[in-house]
Amino acid sequence: FTALTEFLDSLQRGMRSVERAESDAASSAEAPRAPMVGSPRAESAGAALPVPQFQRTQGPDSDGLPTITQLMGGGSGVTQTERFVLTAADPNDGTSEDKLRQIINAKYEAGILKPYNYVSGYARMQRFMETNLSRASIVRILGVVNTFRPTFRSVAAALTDIDLLLVEEGFERLLLDYDNVFNSFGVPACLWRRTGEIYKANREFADLVGVPLSFFHEGRVCIYEIMSEASTVNYWDKYGEIAFDASQKAVLTTCVLQTSATVRSLVQRAAKGLGDARPMSSSSIALKISGVADQPSPSQPGRPVRCCFSFTLRRDKYKIPIAIIGNFIPIA
Repeated sequence: FTALTEFLDSLQRGMRSVERAESDAASSAEAPRAPMVGSPRAESAGAALPVPQFQRTQGPDSDGLPTITQLMGGGSGVTQTERFVLTAADPNDGTSEDKLRQIINAKYEAGILKPYNYVSGYARMQRFMETNLSRASIVRILGVVNTFRPTFRSVAAALTDIDLLLVEEGFERLLLDYDNVFNSFGVPACLWRRTGEIYKANREFADLVGVPLSFFHEGRVCIYEIMSEASTVNYWDKYGEIAFDASQKAVLTTCVLQTSATVRSLVQRAAKGLGDARPMSSSSIALKISGVADQPSPSQPGRPVRCCFSFTLRRDKYKIPIAIIGNFIPIA
């Protein structure tokens, strides 16, 4: 029995030593470690470092990561213009209407969204006609323009700055709406203001006229600058016939697309790094990001292209044409 008792006592002493070792290990694991010499924690006497917190996006297609606008939104060095660029490039998750509102609000806060000066648009058209069109064509076009321009001017004069700003907001919404339409539309098409400045086009249209797609944004090129003289006169005649008639909004006719020397010179200057600097719209930003705007067009600028041509008027709530969308089908 003595040997058995000593054997059991040795087992109990071994179990107690194992329990003390496990207890000491747990205590050392719970105790805070000494900070390394020279570390921020040692210099701050144990103060915890702040961890940046980002709001995680919530949405059906969200991966939970912060967007570009959320990462840059808190930076004090970000200007309103830069914030608009970031918002247009990467809006927060939400419906299409929410994204449109975000982009337009960011553009307004950046001071880019302003009522459009149509007077300068008519003055630009006048300068182009004086150097590129015959006297007879100028008289005919001005006769059409003078029939509806006073009415447009009187309506605009009765509007407040807020009303004009809302009209411009509607135009911006129209541009954003036509992003998907033009991207999925295989027919050459473009969108311009009632004074002719082109603000959107698809790749097929750029290839048709032989001008890089980046030139068909922010009014760098006008519709009358890429038409032959006879086609320009015909367009204004047809436009004048339906400008006042709210029951009509579309015209089907023919035209000859031919890039003028003014546009060819603009493209050549841009190729040499002498292009003009203009505020970028959301569409321009998307083209820059995708690299599409820098791709050259295969067609030769200045080559006449006969087309079946239709254009549709989009009006604002005051029944004034705010945008014209044209479709062009080449005729062999």
